Amino acid sequence: MKTRQRLPRKKHPYINTAKAVMLVLTAVYPLFMTCMTGAGIYYNRSSYGAVFANYGILLMLSGVLMTAGAILCIFRKSLTNLASLFFTSTGLIMCLAILSKLVKRAKANGWHGSGVYENVSASSLFQTRLLPCMIPAGLAAVIALCQYFSYDLGEERREKKRRKEAAENAPAASIIDD
Repeated sequence: MKTRQRLPRKKHPYINTAKAVMLVLTAVYPLFMTCMTGAGIYYNRSSYGAVFANYGILLMLSGVLMTAGAILCIFRKSLTNLASLFFTSTGLIMCLAILSKLVKRAKANGWHGSGVYENVSASSLFQTRLLPCMIPAGLAAVIALCQYFSYDLGEERREKKRRKEAAENAPAASIIDD
């Protein structure tokens, strides 16, 4: 039976506050704005075309990836912090790449909003909806990196390595009966 001693964890009030702010911003921007923009593009695919329908699907996927990265960032494990960093950066890069294509197409075709947004260009609408996703994604990346390189988790990894080396270097059992 393993007896595992837990190292005392230090309190990190700034990290916990950053996590709370990140979760609220993630719910608003990557989860709601990005996914709803992608759903709107996909819903109106008949007027935009097949390529734009794919952009809508990719926008929804990028919003889900950024949200998954933010959720994984909450946990204080090394693997989840690395996965959080991967999902967040992948989702953000995908979102910004699609945003540049959307803005380029909207400017080239001279699209404008409708209804209340009639005098606003569609490219600026896309930018105001999707660019703020950088804030929660950046917060998730910073939190994941801070947690991964924190003293607590570093000590835990070093202790695990010491136990593994001790088990490998332990003397072998005698094969000859006395």
